[in-house]
Amino acid sequence: MKRIIHKHEELLQTFDSESEVVIGGFSVKINEVVKKEDFTNEHFRSDYIIICMVTSGSMTLGIDLKKYHLPVNGFILAPPNALKQFVQASENATLSVVSFTGDFLNRIGISNLKTELFEYFSTKFSPYWQLDQTAADMIKNLMHDLERRSLTANTHPFGKELLYTSFQTFLYEIAGLSKIYSEPVNTYLSRKENLVMEFLQLVQKHFKKQRSVNAYADMLSITAKYLTETVKEITGKNAGEMIDDIVMLEAKYLLNDPALSIGQTADLLNFNDQSFFGKFFKRHAGMSPKEYRNSL
Repeated sequence: MKRIIHKHEELLQTFDSESEVVIGGFSVKINEVVKKEDFTNEHFRSDYIIICMVTSGSMTLGIDLKKYHLPVNGFILAPPNALKQFVQASENATLSVVSFTGDFLNRIGISNLKTELFEYFSTKFSPYWQLDQTAADMIKNLMHDLERRSLTANTHPFGKELLYTSFQTFLYEIAGLSKIYSEPVNTYLSRKENLVMEFLQLVQKHFKKQRSVNAYADMLSITAKYLTETVKEITGKNAGEMIDDIVMLEAKYLLNDPALSIGQTADLLNFNDQSFFGKFFKRHAGMSPKEYRNSL
C-alpha cells in the first residue's frame, strides 16, 4: 500500500492508486481503491479543496459535521476550511479525486475567472450531489483529461498552459452542474455541533485580529474551558489548534503573493513583529516563511 501525506497539512489519505499525478498544489487520482480499514473517525482540516466521485462500491464521508453516504456516481465538493472525515467504505469502493490548493488557483490566474464560478462551494449548499450517468461520464472524461494533461505538463512546450485550460474547463463544467444539483442545506445540528460551527465562523471573521481562545469564548458567552472541551469532542482538535490552522492557511495564501514582503504578511495577520510571525509559522509548518516561499 502507498501512503500519501500532504506535508505540512492535516490531510492524510491512504489509497492503493491505479493512477496518480501530483503537481505542486494540484493532484488528480483516478480509480483509487479505498481501504476501509484505514479510515478513522477523527475529523481533520486541510488547505486542499477536494472534489471526488465514487466510481464503484460506496463510501461514507463527513463534511462539516454531517455524514454523507456516497454510492456510485456520488459526488463531493469539500472546501479547504471544511471539517472533513473519512468514515467507512465498502470492500470494492473506488473513487477519482481532484484536489488543489489556493496557491495553485493563484498560479493559474483564478482571479481572472468569474466569482460565481465557486458559488457551489458556498456553505448555503450541500457539498454532496448524486449525479446521473450522463453527468458522471462527463466528469470522468474531464478527470481523465486532467490526468493526461498533468502527465505532460513538464514535457510539452505548453504543457502547463494546457493543464490550466483543462482545469478551468473542469471548474466551469462543475459550476454548470451546480445549477442542477446544488440544494440548500437544511440540517439539524446538536447544541454542541452548533457551538463548534459558530466558533469556526467567528474565527473566520476575526482571526486576523484575534487569536485568543478566551476572546472567542467571551463572544459565545461560555467559558474557555467549555469551548476547548466541546471543540475537542466534536473535531478531535482543541480550540487553539483550530484557530492556528486558519491563521496558517491565510499565512500561506499571503506568502504566495510575491508583491508582499514577509514583514507585510506579518503585519496583515497582526503579529507583533516579523520575528514572532516567523517563530509561529515555523512551529506549525516546520520551515520558516522564507523557506516556504522559496519552496513554491
